[in-house]
Parts: sequence; structure tokens; C-alpha cells
Amino acid sequence: MTPPATIEILMAAYQGGAYIDAQIESVLAQTCHDWVLRIRDDNSADDTYAVAQRRAADHPHRIVVNQRPSNSGSASQNFLEMLVGSTGRYVMLADDDDVWREDKVALTLAEMQRIEASVGAGVPVLVHTDAAVVDQSLRITSPSMAHVQKLPVHETRLARLLVQNSVTGCTVMINRALADLVREPFDGVAMHDWWLALIAAAFGRIGYVEAPTLLYRQHGGNAVGAVDARDARYLLGRALDGNETRARMRAASAQASAFLAQFGDRLSARDLSAVATCAGLENRGKLARVTDIARSGLWKNTALRRIGQILHV
Repeated sequence: MTPPATIEILMAAYQGGAYIDAQIESVLAQTCHDWVLRIRDDNSADDTYAVAQRRAADHPHRIVVNQRPSNSGSASQNFLEMLVGSTGRYVMLADDDDVWREDKVALTLAEMQRIEASVGAGVPVLVHTDAAVVDQSLRITSPSMAHVQKLPVHETRLARLLVQNSVTGCTVMINRALADLVREPFDGVAMHDWWLALIAAAFGRIGYVEAPTLLYRQHGGNAVGAVDARDARYLLGRALDGNETRARMRAASAQASAFLAQFGDRLSARDLSAVATCAGLENRGKLARVTDIARSGLWKNTALRRIGQILHV
């Protein structure tokens, strides 16, 4: 009998028939071999499920495939449901349209084990990495997604992460201690990777690998895309776009409310205050909201993004 793999790779697939074969091939090519790939098709209308089944038949001890009987409504929901059912010592997340570099698993696992050696395997740990942004044909458009999006990838403070996610899900590995904290209900969760980052920030550690470990494919149908946040016109437009800023604030506030409901009794006094403040922003007046953001440190990472907060919250 084959012993269970140390690493469980979860691929939430949907309408990825054009790309999933290349992604599966890149996982099979990893230099680290101690993994199993679990693919869950979210009731796609294309041949995603058929392609995945075909590859699983070729690698029955490596790849397990199933299909959700009805569409979950979002990649985030599909991933979260898969996480609840995961059992691996370490869990990685994979999109169906990217291509992994052959040392992705090895590099991420090395950083995970370095952190665990310091804090212990019982502490929730999340490790994420950079990614290279590519077009539909895998031509590199930016060697660093962190740079092009101006992501605060080294941010680990819960107050900051409550209002701005800096973790890209397809680059993530979490340990068992963190995976065990993922539980229903998921109402209010804005994005699965953001939720995992909040848990890690509140109760454990977040590590980052500077290397781009995958090709993040942009093809027009991405659930979440990579925008160029270096473009001053884009940033100014975002800062002046009150509707989007308010929508993001509502999402952050709703997610903070969900986090408070699940974990409020376990938070430190400072973190509890920040989460409660973020959760209550929707019920405050304009001046009170800005004051609360400043007092609790609920700031985003760039001057223009903060101007947008001040203008539109």
C-alpha cells in the first residue's frame, strides 16, 4: 500500500479545459515528489472534468478527481470546501490555468519547514510566494506580480490584512494546524486566500518566498486578474472611484464580522479591537470611520490607496 503523501495539492477547477492539461503536467514535473493532487471540478460546462479524469487514469496514485454535483458559485467556495475535507500535513492550492515552475513545491516546503522548526508544527503557518505574470500563450508580461501589483507581501499585521489582502492563493502552502482552523460557515468570506491570511496573522506565522514559483496566466476569464498597480492613471482612477472603494470596504467589513464570529474568543485584545472596528465600519458615520481606521491602523499600503480610503469610506 502506498503511504499517504505529505503534501496535498488542491486544484479547484472550473471551465479550464484549455489550460488544465498543461497545469497538471507542470505539477507532475515537480522536483519534490511527496504529494498527491486532488482536483475538484466545479461542474464545468467544457471538458475540464474529462481532461482531469484522463490524466488521473494515467497517474492513479498521484491524481484524484471528482466533480461537484452543482456549481458552488465561486472558486473561493470550492477551495474552502476542499480545505475542510483535506487531510495532508501540508496543503497547497492550485489554479487550473497556471503553470508551476518545477521547484515550486520544494521551495515553498523548505520555507514552511524552516518556520516550523522555529515555532513548532502546532502553530498555524502560511507560506506564499511571488509569481510571474504571463499572457494566454505564457509570454512573460511581468517577472514579478508582487512588483506589478504593489502588493505588501511582507505584511503580517492583522490590522493591515483586514483591509488589504497581500496573499495570492495559487502560491500558497499551509500546514495542518492552519488547515484545521478552516471550518464552516463561509458566509462573509471575501476570498479564500484572504481568509487564510487572516487566520495565519491572528494565530501563527506568515512566510514569503521572493522567487516567482509559477506562471500566472492572464486570459480574460480569470476569477481574479493581475492589474498593473504601477500605472499612476490606474491608481488615481482607483483612488477616485468611490463605488469600488466602498464595495471593497463592505467586503472587508463583512469578512471581519465573519472572522469575529468564528474566532473572537481566541483573539488577543489588540487584534480583537482591530477586527471589531473593521466589522463595525459600515455602521459608523464618515468622520468616525476615518478616525477608527487611523486609530486601529486599518490602512492600505500606498499613499494613493490611503487617499482613496479617506475620500470614500
